[in-house]
Amino acid sequence: MNTKKTLALIGVALLAYAAVIVGASMFWASRTHVDERPSATLWAGDEKTHAYPTVLCNYQMKDCDGNFLKVDPARITRFPVAIGQTLRLRLSDNVAEDPWSIVAQYVTPNGSELLLKDFLPKTGTQSLTLTSTRERVLINVEISLPSALLSGDSDTDLVRRGYIAINTTPTGDKALLDTYEKSAAGKPPKQRAITDPADFNKP
Repeated sequence: MNTKKTLALIGVALLAYAAVIVGASMFWASRTHVDERPSATLWAGDEKTHAYPTVLCNYQMKDCDGNFLKVDPARITRFPVAIGQTLRLRLSDNVAEDPWSIVAQYVTPNGSELLLKDFLPKTGTQSLTLTSTRERVLINVEISLPSALLSGDSDTDLVRRGYIAINTTPTGDKALLDTYEKSAAGKPPKQRAITDPADFNKP
């Protein structure tokens, strides 16, 4: 599958979602410094890597590294997940206690699907699993990290200060992926917010 086209599928849909992430305002009282660069550890089969932020600002939305409006493709982590494999990810310790959010994109015979979930503070130490199957191929993952700034009147809606974009499109299976891409072309991805992380692994 063409990488640029694949990333475009998720990019359009995320604009409406990724501005807000659930958190707790009291948690941010002392979080005003620029932290060490956070990361996510990724495993799939025998492969392992670390994914670093595509864009990152400090908790007060200053000193930004990268541009939200003009993403550098070189800063998107490429980590293919073969059909039939499971991606496992965990946040680094320096952000593992923060609230965070994730969007996973799949392509299917019927088009593209986005699964979205917010996580409460102190859940980033747990490993999250996302399975890629022949009927539901995992092609992209985006992890959002929150700032200390509110996006509205609620004290639980926080603006994201950065994100980690991961292209998980498998190598091989070109004919299958081309068919799924044609099915997804010209129509917006289906979006679904989930409550149970196990839903990432269900058809």
